[in-house]
Amino acid sequence: MKKLWGILVLALVAACVPGTLPPGPPESALGFTVQPGAAGTFVQPDPVGEAQRLFRPGPDRRAVALTRAGRTLIGVGVREFPSEDRSEPIAWVSAAEGRDAREIVLPQDRPGQWATTAIAAEGDQVLVAGTLGGDVRVWASDDAGTTWTVSPVQVRGSELWFSTVLRTEGKWLLAGGSVDDALIVTGVPGAWVTAFAGEGRILGGTVDKAGKAVLFGDRTETNEHGTANRDCSVVWVAGTGWRRGELGCPAERITAAVTLEDGRVVLASSRDLWTRPS
Repeated sequence: MKKLWGILVLALVAACVPGTLPPGPPESALGFTVQPGAAGTFVQPDPVGEAQRLFRPGPDRRAVALTRAGRTLIGVGVREFPSEDRSEPIAWVSAAEGRDAREIVLPQDRPGQWATTAIAAEGDQVLVAGTLGGDVRVWASDDAGTTWTVSPVQVRGSELWFSTVLRTEGKWLLAGGSVDDALIVTGVPGAWVTAFAGEGRILGGTVDKAGKAVLFGDRTETNEHGTANRDCSVVWVAGTGWRRGELGCPAERITAAVTLEDGRVVLASSRDLWTRPS
């Protein structure tokens, strides 16, 4: 299964008004160029919808993310218990393209409102990010989802959450945000290194042809009077540290990223497309 599918969009105009790409130096976009209205040339499958179709989770169960580990499809989600004010993390594991899927309740170190948020795999190694209230957890499997362990991610901040898991440069990457900053955590369970990536939140990403992470997200911009705000798109690229670029303030938020077979990295919204050459 491809990592993340997507398209990216912006309207390129001269005036800096809501829903437009403000003028600025090309280097601010870290090599990305925008193609307004080009998103229709790409197909944008919905991983959550695909997980629902493949696994048919059933009542009180909600699929969240989907990946492939070797020849095995793995979906993750939650089972909710409304009358008990709790939920539990669940995985669906299938070696037959969704058929004969096994439902597995992922391990928990205490009861509460568990939520899975993102998943990634490399070979038979799988990592799932999630939350328990205000705490962050990861579930790891070394056998394509047959067995799992759970462990905390020790990171400081309030209202922490992770939208993205990637496997890059021989380690795991978790990305998301807190109430204050975009947040990137790299390493392995039990040994994580945290980087705060400035204003905004990270919503997704991909790994480029060189094996480096490319992340996208947004930040909120207010006018000089503080009376109006809009969402502006941001990209982060791994290198020596993290480089951050501004992609303007599109009417539609970027929702997906993908690395094509020819090495191009594509970001996409429901209308526009951003592309960075290989």
